[in-house]
Amino acid sequence: MVAGTASLLAYLLVAFVILPDDVAVGDVTVPGVVGLTQADAQRRLTTLGLEAKTGESRYSADAPKSTVLAQNPPSGTTVPPGTAVTLDISAGQQRATIPPLAGLSRRDAEGELAQAGLQLGQVTTQPSDSARGLVIASNPSEGQVVPQGTRVDLVVSAGPASLTMPDVVGHDLASANALLAQLGFPTGPLEYDPSATFPAGTVVAQTPAAGSAVAAGTIVTLRIAGTR
Repeated sequence: MVAGTASLLAYLLVAFVILPDDVAVGDVTVPGVVGLTQADAQRRLTTLGLEAKTGESRYSADAPKSTVLAQNPPSGTTVPPGTAVTLDISAGQQRATIPPLAGLSRRDAEGELAQAGLQLGQVTTQPSDSARGLVIASNPSEGQVVPQGTRVDLVVSAGPASLTMPDVVGHDLASANALLAQLGFPTGPLEYDPSATFPAGTVVAQTPAAGSAVAAGTIVTLRIAGTR
């Protein structure tokens, strides 16, 4: 009788004093599984008699694919055995495809990259048969699939390595300047020839001469009929 009374008292002590009021005998404390792979998290929960339930899958710039991003109930919660713990899983970094950039201006190419979630990287120039200022290549190249936010390097055309100087003699100054600018030739200080037989404002001479092979960006000196 005395032994039975002692056992009962011990049970009541554990049930009502040592154990918290809201914890039933046999309840399980939910472990922290955030940062584990989904497979490891499932094994850990199953070992404790809990159920692993897949929740949302979302992109993450930091967590590798198949890593647990969040859990519910949270770590430390006390629950009955068999409780389902919902796991949100990382889908990895969001991906983007390098868009077609060749033939675009640098500004337009940068806009295409931004629209795709990519960033402009280093921009270099090199001689090319493509018009000056147009993109001729990118790295990574068109069609490659990369993480969003990747920096894309561009190679921009500097124009042909050697150009033929056009003939602007006989043009008025405005049309001569427009033609030279279109081909990437800036003009230097103007010279004037009051004795020229051309109408005033007409180009009577140019340096370098028409037909010369010159580098892109060569400065052209024009002599204009008339006075300043």
